[in-house]
Amino acid sequence: MHIVPLSSDSIDKLREKRSEIIRSMAQNQSETLLVLGGAFGGVNRQHHAVSYAVISVFFELWDRYILDSWSYTFDADGLIFYINLDQDAKAIKNTMIHYEDYHPLGFAIQTEVYSKGEAVTRSNLNGKERMDSFLNKPLVDVLNTINDDPMYLEQFVGSVEKYILNSDKNLILSSILSYGYVAAFTKDFGMGVYGPNHSDVNFQMNYERFIYLLRAFQKNVSKILSFNLNSDKNILDLQNKIDSEIQHTLLTQSSFQYPIFMSTLVLIGLVKSSGYRDITHQIKRVYESLKGSLGKLNTLELKRYAICESGMRPLFHNFIPFYQKNHSVEATLLYIISRYDDYSIIIKSEKTNLLKAQFLAKNLVHKEEKWIEMHQFNIQNGITPYDSTIHLANTIILDLIQRNYLKIKMALEN
Repeated sequence: MHIVPLSSDSIDKLREKRSEIIRSMAQNQSETLLVLGGAFGGVNRQHHAVSYAVISVFFELWDRYILDSWSYTFDADGLIFYINLDQDAKAIKNTMIHYEDYHPLGFAIQTEVYSKGEAVTRSNLNGKERMDSFLNKPLVDVLNTINDDPMYLEQFVGSVEKYILNSDKNLILSSILSYGYVAAFTKDFGMGVYGPNHSDVNFQMNYERFIYLLRAFQKNVSKILSFNLNSDKNILDLQNKIDSEIQHTLLTQSSFQYPIFMSTLVLIGLVKSSGYRDITHQIKRVYESLKGSLGKLNTLELKRYAICESGMRPLFHNFIPFYQKNHSVEATLLYIISRYDDYSIIIKSEKTNLLKAQFLAKNLVHKEEKWIEMHQFNIQNGITPYDSTIHLANTIILDLIQRNYLKIKMALEN
């Protein structure tokens, strides 16, 4: 089941076009079709807070049902999943009404259910019309127009982040991790790294595989607190367990050591810290204890981890302040590329390509209309700023931690 990303002159026409395609799809299958997307009527429906809410509910449904197949689109209407289920359509619609009305992320999602080409609606089940929780207007009207009020976006994002912060002790770390990784990888331009509408330069990874990776990663990160974080062996066991689970999920022998090492280091630094500023010191201390385990890596591979020697100070001193000032994930990625010697580029390409990417990123960081040029340049030249993208994920993670440090620590200690 594959649907190409759609485009149109207006959001209402785009949504109408999608409805026609979905009905046509549903007519040609015997199973129930569940369409899961965001319930955000703002300008940027690709905002990572919206995508995080959609993916989080998608993972819950994945745990609840056997999904026969699924696909997705990512266009001006945001991230949308198309799920085939061998379940009664009315029962599925009842479940999704309950999600929309009572789940803590229900305000952020919108679902449609189809059986043999016909939509099963709230009115079919004697349900009330869905109202937008912020604007108190019919949701369908909100989604068919564009609301450019910055307060609308601020309230929506704040409510999604509140859900993360209200997670219990065992889930809050995995929720924070997921939020950062969704932001880093679910965007229009990956600048050579895979995203929803393009594969990785080397074609070994794509967004569908990322969804599997993220699910395995966050499930195992939730177990951090059950490990003795004062034991180097325990931390390495945790990291190896996560790597093994991801490899098993993706049916690959490729290691995901780098993102696992870097992001668990941030989360362990948070758990062991006595204040936000102490996180960088804890990262440095834990890295000093663990760096012996990296001894089998060659010189270039080891340089990928060198940022940990300072406790990831560039993130705290440069990347996070830039993100907080500009509120743009893509601009922050370009900023990171422009200021960071990304050895993942040097290893897979060459240093001259790193210098070209740094120069181009520096000149385009504030020129949104030209970001596609950087994206296309990197793809054409085999440039994959993977490490910069992981730093971007950790930047989003640490931004959320900085703004809510006391709440997160209280949740971890309760």
